[in-house]
Amino acid sequence: MSPRRTVASAGLAAVALLPPLLWLWPALTLRQAPSFRDQGDFFFPLKLYTADRLAAREVPLWNPLSGGGEPWLANAQSGVFYPPTLLFLLPSPALAAGLYLLLHFAVAAWGSWRFLKEENASDAAALFGTVAFVGCGFAASLSAYWNHFGAWAYLPAIAALARSGLPTRALVVGLGGLLGLQAMTGSPELSAATVCLALLLVAFPRPETPAPPVERPAGRRLLRFGAAGLLGLALAGWALIPLAELILRSDRRAPLDPAAAEHGAVTWTALGSVTGMEGQESGTSYLASLFAGPLLLFAAAAAPIEAERRRLVLLLAAVALVGILASAAGPPGSWLRRIPPLDRVRYPAKALALPFFSLAMLGAIGVDSLRFLRARGRARLLLAVIGAAALALALAAPAPLPVRAAGAAGTAALLLLLLPLRNLGVAAALGLGAALALTATLALTARPLFRYVPEAEIRREPEAVARLRQVNGRILTPPMNALAGLVLRDGLGADDAVTLRRQREALLGYTNLLFQLPTVRTAAALPTEGARRIADAIDASAEPGDTAGHVAARALWTPFRPMRLPSRKVGDFYRAPLERYRPRLTFVRAYGIERDPQRAWLRSLAAGAPETRVLLDAEPEFRPAPAVRPLLVARVAEDAPERVAVELTTSAPGLLVVADLHYPGWIAETGGRRVPLLRADGVFRAVSLPAGSHRVVFRYRPLSAAAGAALSAAALLTLLVLLWRGEPIRIGRRA
Repeated sequence: MSPRRTVASAGLAAVALLPPLLWLWPALTLRQAPSFRDQGDFFFPLKLYTADRLAAREVPLWNPLSGGGEPWLANAQSGVFYPPTLLFLLPSPALAAGLYLLLHFAVAAWGSWRFLKEENASDAAALFGTVAFVGCGFAASLSAYWNHFGAWAYLPAIAALARSGLPTRALVVGLGGLLGLQAMTGSPELSAATVCLALLLVAFPRPETPAPPVERPAGRRLLRFGAAGLLGLALAGWALIPLAELILRSDRRAPLDPAAAEHGAVTWTALGSVTGMEGQESGTSYLASLFAGPLLLFAAAAAPIEAERRRLVLLLAAVALVGILASAAGPPGSWLRRIPPLDRVRYPAKALALPFFSLAMLGAIGVDSLRFLRARGRARLLLAVIGAAALALALAAPAPLPVRAAGAAGTAALLLLLLPLRNLGVAAALGLGAALALTATLALTARPLFRYVPEAEIRREPEAVARLRQVNGRILTPPMNALAGLVLRDGLGADDAVTLRRQREALLGYTNLLFQLPTVRTAAALPTEGARRIADAIDASAEPGDTAGHVAARALWTPFRPMRLPSRKVGDFYRAPLERYRPRLTFVRAYGIERDPQRAWLRSLAAGAPETRVLLDAEPEFRPAPAVRPLLVARVAEDAPERVAVELTTSAPGLLVVADLHYPGWIAETGGRRVPLLRADGVFRAVSLPAGSHRVVFRYRPLSAAAGAALSAAALLTLLVLLWRGEPIRIGRRA
């Protein structure tokens, strides 16, 4: 390819990023922070807390502020070691978010362009398919969920490498690196879907022209893919091993209840959203839009015409069908979601990543099929009918005039390709015109999905929340669903700055992390068993305050007036002190043994008086003397996320109980000696101490983090060695 041709091709590839650039312009240049859906109350606090810890030269292994504490490295959405997370070290959160999203749009565009060019698509067709993937309503809607959006971005590049059949070591290494990066984004569902897609494409690779001198059997291709997959998993070991440990100690070991499993599934309304005929209705509560447009649908319908790519078309159609079935509301989708591990996946609409990838690639193939159309008779007539219907839909859609005009112009350009054109230059111009029209249509349609607030609102602490700092203990809030309903009482069309302030005032999601306020609840998508046990008990209790007091909660913060507690109104909220509470530090002289954590927790709630008696999971080393009332002086001398030091003096043996969550990886030391860490009341940490003065240090040193880091380091070293050594020299005989 000539340099001029290469530059022109690269320029067209860059056009595919025009829609994301338009959408993200306020963040990139005007210091406006994206705030739509989960960004304001979940992803910004999560990423900024992680970045703040990294900036303080700390590896954030543990988050002590939510749910009595939770493993932060195991929360894959935190992306502690995911390279793009470093963008949030920038002083501008708005710019960091804009660059984070734009980077992933660029990765998606690069992968789509590579996939299509390696299928010998023309530049116009490659632009059409790339824009269709990065600019569709699904992509714009998914960008509000940063972990899933990040995983989505790697899908086309992984598919492109898999489709090659992995003939070289460099491609195996590249695939391993991309799979590892995708796994680090924190979306196991989309990572698993991508692996399944890649496995299918490896099994049916792209035919090579001319044929290679040495054939590559299917078994060898699958072996190379397995090596790349293992390398990718190992590269993400720092995140995956702690995550696996968390899964084994979370509520996700059991299937979701039917209501949770169906939430976010796709209804028949989605068909109208795809064409643009449903206006504001997407057909799923999880995604705001599924718009693809009649132009893209018409192009995709033409894809089967080209015989040379028909096997790929069938593969993509099969992939699309699987994704549609997996995301569909009701049967057969609900039947599929009863099959493990699908019965543990939330928000089925994420499976639409597969259909929208397939649709974009089919659209590109269809553009070339129309451009070099050789079909006659019925096939040409059928395409004309489909094109006319697409043109009618584009003109009739309830959309602004520029959107309808662009969609109609692009559809008309493809319809003109049905004419027996002899001039290939005219056909190329029509194909390019259709791609540019699709770019304009998608950019303008999805623009309203990107909502912004002034950057200062991201870290702004409401005055009412600042007063909660006076509370020496955890804060109890209502369930997240109840708070979300209050925050969004004006609907998604409300002023975003007002919505964001409500989120912060309500301590919704992870906003407590921005203000260093410890809360009883956590916003984690995968809470620990202990955190879930606590939340369920509070929600089921007739006296939630008493139950929350059992976990060192000192105040109820709620927008709903408490009926049984004296309260004071602060702004739009009520603050009610909890009189019956367990101090964070207690020294207990009576105990019982209950090894089952669920029964221990329920029995401790029923018994009350946690400051006098505790249930342990094992016999203590020093048995307390219940009849002796010790003289006690105790204080928290050091309170860091991964290290808590307690100094105390006691005249009798007893049990020091710290009302922080018990979790594997926490150890206890006193006098430089490791002491057994006991589980108290099913959820807390405790140690047995003799009489005397002690300094007890609780440290979080998870074996899973060390093992994951070692595995990632070994994988990275392997990648570098393989790249440095280059390709092996083989002498093969011709087939």
